[in-house]
Amino acid sequence: MQGLAVTGNADAEIRRVTSDSRRVEPGDLFVAIRGASYDGAEYAGEAIGRGAVAVLAERDLDLPPEVGMVVTSHTRQALGDVASALHGRPSEHLRLVGVTGTDGKTTTCQLIGHVLAAAGRRVGWMTTVDLRVGDEIARNPFGYTTPEAPEIQATLARMVEAGVEDAVLEVSSHALALERVRDCTFDAAVFTNLAPEHLNFHGTVEEYAAAKARLFEMLDSPTEKRWSRMGVVNADDPASMIMAASSPVGIVSYALNTPADVTADRIELGIGGSRFHLVTPIDEIQISTRLVGRHNVYNWLAAAAVALGWGIDLQAVAAAAATAEPPPGRLERVRRGQPFEVIVDFAHTPQALEATLSTLRAFCDGRLYVVFGMPGGRDAANRPRMGELAARHADYFVVTTDDPLHEKAADIAEQILAGARKAGAVEGVQFEVELDRRSAIAGLLARAEPGDVVLLAAKGHEQRQLIGDRAEPWSDVGTATELLARMGFS
Repeated sequence: MQGLAVTGNADAEIRRVTSDSRRVEPGDLFVAIRGASYDGAEYAGEAIGRGAVAVLAERDLDLPPEVGMVVTSHTRQALGDVASALHGRPSEHLRLVGVTGTDGKTTTCQLIGHVLAAAGRRVGWMTTVDLRVGDEIARNPFGYTTPEAPEIQATLARMVEAGVEDAVLEVSSHALALERVRDCTFDAAVFTNLAPEHLNFHGTVEEYAAAKARLFEMLDSPTEKRWSRMGVVNADDPASMIMAASSPVGIVSYALNTPADVTADRIELGIGGSRFHLVTPIDEIQISTRLVGRHNVYNWLAAAAVALGWGIDLQAVAAAAATAEPPPGRLERVRRGQPFEVIVDFAHTPQALEATLSTLRAFCDGRLYVVFGMPGGRDAANRPRMGELAARHADYFVVTTDDPLHEKAADIAEQILAGARKAGAVEGVQFEVELDRRSAIAGLLARAEPGDVVLLAAKGHEQRQLIGDRAEPWSDVGTATELLARMGFS
């Protein structure tokens, strides 16, 4: 952090740092972030009232003399620097892997963690779904894929204290653009894939890719760690060239359709898992996994690429694959004795929905049903594309509500249906609209017959529904389980 001026109480003792005035506690430093629609400086008074002993902002503020005031040119960078410093720069005490991409980040993080654990390392991870600190696993409490810098640094510090050696961090494009992973010393950067998303934030696909590439650029940060550094890329995705060009260290590639360092053949896919032959320049091995679908083969290849780069025997990959469970809400089967499959999946982008529907179609002996919606405040251009994909791949689908926030759920549904109608789908024949998500799921479960597959898409692991300013409890798995019980299945 480069402070331009320090006034007021320069000797204030800082115990914690936060950029959320609502969470300030006595002894905190409040960092006044200037956002697109707000200026944190306006909340400095509230922060001081809650006990902040110092304020850091991009302009001088009129504060009480007993409160320290620091003016800096970039508060987001300062937030990351201070958070890291307060926790003793924890990433310097961990072998740190960052995983970025549009889809597959959570699963890939966990698979890398399982491989490292199978190799005898003490592991932690931080993903959209959950946190692992050594042997303890808990749901992600932050509400973001990658939380703000203070939460990241505090969690990494917890890992260090718990004796964790290797940590795997899911890194979103927002986190990279907003400096949330500032002063995280990464030893490996992993890229899964790229498809248009978050363009309401990034503006263009090029800027979105550039944000992802920032993770690879960070591999040149100064460090006293002795681990070799590497970039890992999916060579089947054209954007891998952008990631590789941004990397100051060597690249390990993986692919199924392109020559690469890590690949697979003899792939067998089933509803209960997959088998494939893993091939690297060093060795080959048979892999059996409970994870379903071709996209999860890619995720395992990414984990194997990390193993290859760090000289980990492929036996660790095979051992991890034999025991690793799918993350919650990722092609999760809801089985209560019903004669049809009920699958919950986080597929919330066109690329992910197409992959999931294609995977399930291969295992579906009857009809393929899907219920989904799209969230408010996100890329509207993806909505008709999702409708088109449902029309092409499903026998029948229901468009419903999914975190509309301050948009009207009916308006979002109509944008989705524009793509479905363009693809030739007819309302009442191939689709319907039911904005009550519970009723939408109940309707498809009632339709299902032996051999059918019912996909509940886009919410996955999530435990809430965001409507306006309200966060209402919600679970697709819990709702499906309850409805199946009411149907007589147990």
